[in-house]
Amino acid sequence: MFKKLVPINSSAHKDIKLKRAPNYDFAKTVHVAPLLAHEFPQASASFPIIFHKNEESGEFHPLALLGLRKEENLLIQDGRWTATYVPASIRRYPFAAASVNGDDENMVVCMDEEAEMFNTEEGDPLFDENGEETEIIKQVKEFMNSYLDREAASRAFVKFLAEKELLLPRTVGYNNQEGERVNMGSFYAFDEAKFNELSDEDFLEMRKRGYLPVAYAILTSMQQMDGLFRLLQETKTAA
Repeated sequence: MFKKLVPINSSAHKDIKLKRAPNYDFAKTVHVAPLLAHEFPQASASFPIIFHKNEESGEFHPLALLGLRKEENLLIQDGRWTATYVPASIRRYPFAAASVNGDDENMVVCMDEEAEMFNTEEGDPLFDENGEETEIIKQVKEFMNSYLDREAASRAFVKFLAEKELLLPRTVGYNNQEGERVNMGSFYAFDEAKFNELSDEDFLEMRKRGYLPVAYAILTSMQQMDGLFRLLQETKTAA
């Protein structure tokens, strides 16, 4: 989705204007999107919530599963987002936050310079004639600060799941007309069986931390997998 992410600069971007995209075509090749734990309850009615493991760091990252094949977002049809919920990582586009020299304590707001939403002719300016930030940049910063604050809480939740070994590898696929199994990708899923076997102490700890509603939302979200397969079949039929 992001093509050229650079820090916003009043000198380099003094003439840039933002014209909001009329649709979600900018995300039509996004089949997975970052998701934060506080989004799970709302997101669970729209798409499966899965996890990706960074093999280098061992850290798990929650994702919204938007499609079953790479570079195919099944939830966008004719530019429309057909699901009820849109992940914050999609809503923030064409802006994002990035760390300075790998320091997560030092973050800057960035923009995708190649996003079609930016131009010098029409839209809302990012900076006024004095080089001061306009309301757009102020709103983006507020959104990013809120996003980063919630990201820390989300990482703590996912770390807890990993420590309790509540994430297990899973492969998604289907049987074709010849009865052959077609695997479409691998990810980590919330282990419901192991969750139900948690000790009273661990279960109480999850309740105290407010993790239970989030955990149940993950389980509920997996019901949306059938919907993705249905959309995939409709796409194949249309083709």
